[in-house]
Amino acid sequence: MGPAERRLGGDPEAGSAQVFAGDVLEMLQLRSSDAVPAWLAAGLTGLDGAARARVLRVLPGAASRSRSAPSHTLFSMEEPRTAGASRIVQSDALIDAAIREARPWCVERNAGGTRHVLTLSVAGRVRFVIEVRGMFDEGDSGRLAGLASIATGYFERLIDAETDPLTRLFNRRAFQTQLDSSLRRGVMGERPWFFAVLDIDHFKRINDAFGHLYGDEILVRFARLMRETFRATDLLYRFGGEEFVVIYGVDREDAGEAPLERFRVAIERHPFPGGRVTVSAGHARIADSTPISTLIDRADVALYYAKTHGRNQVCGWERLVKEGKLDSVAPRKDVTLFD
Repeated sequence: MGPAERRLGGDPEAGSAQVFAGDVLEMLQLRSSDAVPAWLAAGLTGLDGAARARVLRVLPGAASRSRSAPSHTLFSMEEPRTAGASRIVQSDALIDAAIREARPWCVERNAGGTRHVLTLSVAGRVRFVIEVRGMFDEGDSGRLAGLASIATGYFERLIDAETDPLTRLFNRRAFQTQLDSSLRRGVMGERPWFFAVLDIDHFKRINDAFGHLYGDEILVRFARLMRETFRATDLLYRFGGEEFVVIYGVDREDAGEAPLERFRVAIERHPFPGGRVTVSAGHARIADSTPISTLIDRADVALYYAKTHGRNQVCGWERLVKEGKLDSVAPRKDVTLFD
């Protein structure tokens, strides 16, 4: 009988069944895929009081701007921390192999104990790595495998529920469940981060003139250009219809408009079937002291300004206020994020 079974007490098989039932019920309380890696790490370290675990977010292609066709030979790993900024960490041969080959589980044993490296993947791409070090023995293998199986299956289901089926971007549900942690991750990073709302110009006219199948093609190409333009670390969402949201980082405080302007130009120049398509965008700087609702309002008001002053342009809330084109406490208009 292994240590895990001894801790359960009584009949090992009955005890394991009860614990796994409890694991499933506890897992069902998680509402975001971002919460699954931490849950799995906590469950694995619970097998050994002296075990240590860390959760690593895999950022494929992070060294380049493009997020299209990510290469498993080019990635970095970020370790989210509860206090202070997330930090990029160095990998090693075992973790490198797990990411490149999308291995679900790797084990390394030596005199100091056992190291387990587990991965959570979507469509063959590793999103998270969970590394656990402890004095695990053969008796713990069943419990380790069971927890990993529960977490992997539920992670994939949550990702599917958080993804827009047409564009494969994150959807409104993902935005609502991930917003707080996403913004906190951005604010606590070393780079400046921005929140932007994007809206395809005259999209209703496009649908009315060419039909919804053509409109869907526009949305699919629009999402693909988003992936190709923004960085791998940026967060992309589709809210439904022609509304999109981006949470993105830049290298300098004064560069907040550059990624959106680059994307605007890419849309304007893209050979969409049926003719020219344009986009308007409004953005606002993410700051610790700014409530989420205020941040959304600011980006939404900036978008409204862009839509009512010619369209096919990028407007920043801070710049509009500085230039006297907006009041710093301007109310929201009829272009709204959640309507």
